[in-house]
Amino acid sequence: MVNVISEVSKEKVFDLLNQGKRIDDRKFSEYRNISIKTDYIGKADGSAMVSIGCTTVIVGVKAQMTTPFNNAPNSGIIITNTELLAIASRNFEYGPPNKFAVEISRVVDRAIRESPVVDLDKLCVIEGSKSWKLHIDMYIVDFDGNIMDAACLGAICALLTTKIPTATSVNGEIVIDEENLTPLPIKNRSILCTVVKINNQLIVDPSKIEEILMDSSVSFGFREDGSLCALQKCGLNTLTHEEVTKAMKIASIRAKELFSIIDTI
Repeated sequence: MVNVISEVSKEKVFDLLNQGKRIDDRKFSEYRNISIKTDYIGKADGSAMVSIGCTTVIVGVKAQMTTPFNNAPNSGIIITNTELLAIASRNFEYGPPNKFAVEISRVVDRAIRESPVVDLDKLCVIEGSKSWKLHIDMYIVDFDGNIMDAACLGAICALLTTKIPTATSVNGEIVIDEENLTPLPIKNRSILCTVVKINNQLIVDPSKIEEILMDSSVSFGFREDGSLCALQKCGLNTLTHEEVTKAMKIASIRAKELFSIIDTI
């Protein structure tokens, strides 16, 4: 992706940061308005639409009976995919997932898997033969920065509201009861909180223009107990040990606020 920003806009952002301000009058540690709508897709097993400011993500979860992996014969499967819809940004193009989309999928998947959010062992119906596979599809429909946090929040909300058919083994055959739905076996909850360094300042929930100007960013994945379950650094510039420590403290505080929002769904 190629991002272009005028020198006038760049200097304005930097001047405001030096004054302890942001272009949208937020505090450095303040998120934009967050809205969540669950059960957004009628034919999905679980879904959510999440907006952080003008960044909007729609997430759908679909369960499919499959054969478990050979190296995890008694475990279910999670597949996470991201699509950057061309309507979301002038910089997004039609075609297969690019590196940015793959990175989003991997980071969100890591936060879900390493938490772990879902008890995958309970998704196994017959060891080595049949288990549930969860497809988590994330669609970026409007982009104004901070996709990581919005995508993860959407995926978690979709999983928390997912219900799958009851499956039992009868004489070695799988019987699926589409009328009897059960919630996923949720084990933990996790979220991502991204902190960016821009003009030697650390801020959360960057807008698109702030991301363009950032030196680097770190996305922290937290479990609900405050422990770290995922970490992703982006950008070519380095962060000092002190900056990473400070960024993690900021993110841990904001993470509690994100979990409180999840509590309302």
